[in-house]
Amino acid sequence: MATTGDLTNNKSSQTYASAFPFTMVPVASLNDASDPVNQTHLSGKREGGGFVGDDYGLYIATGSEPTDTWALAGAAGTADVTPT
Repeated sequence: MATTGDLTNNKSSQTYASAFPFTMVPVASLNDASDPVNQTHLSGKREGGGFVGDDYGLYIATGSEPTDTWALAGAAGTADVTPT
């Protein structure tokens, strides 16, 4: 080993990790404008924030208002969720 502490035989590998666990929320809650998940002061709902639905879809908020749509990301043949 060099006196500076540098490694001379280091190797790197491609790895993957699920470092960002998502909070799972019932889709019925995303659909309900009065549910705490749609209340910014309770859930922190904001544009770009997201949850995994209990259907395993990834839902991304399009805004922070209670009736702003949750866009379903990357799933063909499915619909976004707009709270009412």
